Amino acid sequence: MTIFYKDQRLTHMQQGDAYLWQKFNEIYPDYFFSVRYDVRVGEGVKLAETFPAWLKKAALDLSKKRIDVVGETSKATFIIEVRVRAKAAVIGTLLAYRYLYIASFGQNKPVLTMLITDEVDADLLIALNELKILYFIV
Repeated sequence: MTIFYKDQRLTHMQQGDAYLWQKFNEIYPDYFFSVRYDVRVGEGVKLAETFPAWLKKAALDLSKKRIDVVGETSKATFIIEVRVRAKAAVIGTLLAYRYLYIASFGQNKPVLTMLITDEVDADLLIALNELKILYFIV
């Protein structure tokens, strides 16, 4: 099922994650002046020249990492992961996506990480605070 939020297609966001994103935006409607969804970053898989062009393009497009949301404020760009019942692995995802974003698009202002979730266990909370990852429980 394709999920839409404010007429924008959320290509790979799960239904629960899309619900959390909607809740976040209801609580903080003006947090970002601009958002982009499913932002592709990284190199992706490059097939050998012997493969047809359409297959090489498909492999490249489908294998790039996808950031749930990139949000812009006047002071920073935010790499946002929206995750129901976030676990420790989300930290690795956020850190990797931040560096891949900078490598793919450059950096004209600080690039920060943000987690939007519905619950955070005590161990994850320690790591989020130590790494200064902004998080919202909605």
